[in-house]
Amino acid sequence: MITNYFSETTKTMKSSLIRELVATTKNVPDLISFAGGFPSPATFPTEILSKLFQEVVFQQGRDVLQYGNSEGDDQLKEEILKWENYPNLNRNNLIITVGATNAIYYMSRTLLNVGDVVLCEAPSFLGSIVAFEAVGAEVHCVSMDNEGIDLNRLAEKVKRLRDADKKIKFLYTIPDFQNPTGITMSYKRRYELLKYCEAEDILIMEDNPYSRLNFSEEELPTLLRIAQTELNNPYLVTEIVSFSKILGPGMRVAYAIGAPELINKMVSWQQKVTISPDCTTERVVAKFLSEGYMEPHIKNLCKFYKPYLDKMLACLSAEMPVYVQWTKPKGGIFIWLWLPEDINADTLFYKAKDHLVTFIPGSKFYPEGQERFNCMRLNYTYSTMEQIETGIKRLGELIKSIYV
Repeated sequence: MITNYFSETTKTMKSSLIRELVATTKNVPDLISFAGGFPSPATFPTEILSKLFQEVVFQQGRDVLQYGNSEGDDQLKEEILKWENYPNLNRNNLIITVGATNAIYYMSRTLLNVGDVVLCEAPSFLGSIVAFEAVGAEVHCVSMDNEGIDLNRLAEKVKRLRDADKKIKFLYTIPDFQNPTGITMSYKRRYELLKYCEAEDILIMEDNPYSRLNFSEEELPTLLRIAQTELNNPYLVTEIVSFSKILGPGMRVAYAIGAPELINKMVSWQQKVTISPDCTTERVVAKFLSEGYMEPHIKNLCKFYKPYLDKMLACLSAEMPVYVQWTKPKGGIFIWLWLPEDINADTLFYKAKDHLVTFIPGSKFYPEGQERFNCMRLNYTYSTMEQIETGIKRLGELIKSIYV
């Protein structure tokens, strides 16, 4: 059998449990899904992008239809540097990647040996956990409160791991509108986390797909910005930013900002895996930025999504029993629900299909062996207002029917 030839890494490699779960709900008539992490197609700037793609291919086709730089397009890098406006950075601090997961994988490949430890929030994004485990790392999670990762528990975890002679390479965090909880790390917690990791010699991977989907007046600096401007530490944080939730996930454009020594090695991994990002799409995103489309588009995104968040929060208040709790984010695309300890959301997932509503069980956002089962993630950006109202009502009725 061909499977006898598989490498040990391939034999133990995990597929995306979320994608598998979502696949089990396809082709169910009238099913309302809060499961995926999909932006609304209504927000895609299709007219502008179609114009820009035509212009780029017509005017610059001899360039962009050729092989490109493995580190990414210089024009896009220059536009990102202007847009981000970080001090003291240049193109050597940037790599453009085919989606954020590639950047996460390249950084993991660059830093991790088999058996090294990655710390993360509990719960955390499954796609990143799978990437860390794929390169042989141990993933250990640390619980959160409403301000972000719990620093006391983090310190306890670090001590236990080091007492066991484990090598901690970095901490993975999503500070803004975290996936899956929607929690945003407070400024105080950001600063304290940075100081702690600096003192303990633990690098930070900052995953930032959601910060610009901010429906409030409060804007918090990224961990990278605080590290550079307040701690004067250019090596502590590597920030990974995705355009997927802004322009469209099908464009597959993201970037990482970090120390040139690290970025250079990530480029070496990209040379081996994808050769280069999509040159045409890179140049289109560069023009989207340079011609002033980005900021108005983001304002429209936030204006579009906020009523959907408000609608789901209002429906949860109206339909959920008092023993169910949930986060109340002010941006991003997810809400997290906590159920009583004796309700298993994995079991509830299969029952929910019969009630024509679906979600992602919370256990899928924890490393294996560290799961919590009485929780779930809901997405509010892909459904209509009517679907949100009907779907939350169905979910509330199901929970009430099994827990009286």
